[in-house]
Amino acid sequence: MAETGKPEPEKKRGCGIPLLIGCGGLLILSLVLGGIFLYAGWLGYQEAPKLVEGESPSASPPGHYGYSARQEQTLAEYGSPEGFTILFYQEEAEDASLRDVRLETWSYYSLGKGVTFINGELHSEEALAVQDLGELDPLPYTPDQFTAYLSLEQVLAAAGLESYLEVPLENEYLEDGRLYYGQALTFGLQNDELRYLEALAVTAE
Repeated sequence: MAETGKPEPEKKRGCGIPLLIGCGGLLILSLVLGGIFLYAGWLGYQEAPKLVEGESPSASPPGHYGYSARQEQTLAEYGSPEGFTILFYQEEAEDASLRDVRLETWSYYSLGKGVTFINGELHSEEALAVQDLGELDPLPYTPDQFTAYLSLEQVLAAAGLESYLEVPLENEYLEDGRLYYGQALTFGLQNDELRYLEALAVTAE
């Protein structure tokens, strides 16, 4: 009669390698998630308003814009504007080329008058419907201090600003656009080129 042997003990399945793979996967996942959160935090920081103080602009003040004869006449009649806005853009000319446009409005609140120029030529004069602002201090800026497509450093140098608030704009509004607030001054840059500037009236204290 054949000898019946004892059943061999069942071999335990190894778990070292799968466990190692699992731990490695978790480590990679943790690193990936950590990187995502760090990147998201960095983006949040980049998109958050920033107050910058104690700046010493490294750029030299840019050259002044040359007033036209009509603008010189307006300055002689009404004096320096109590506020102004300047918009820089390009438009298609008759020969299909692009030309630079400087659209600016000078505001004389005490006179209730606004004067708009396009590339120095008078475009329109209109009444300003504004509430009484009281006595106004002289504006610390003049329109000729700012020329087209200045960099941030050049704007700071032109205006003499040492502190400002920077607010990134969402791309759906203006791609690579940033808005800045300084003393009685607001300006917008796109791709580090000045596109918009507004000097605000200063009320006497």
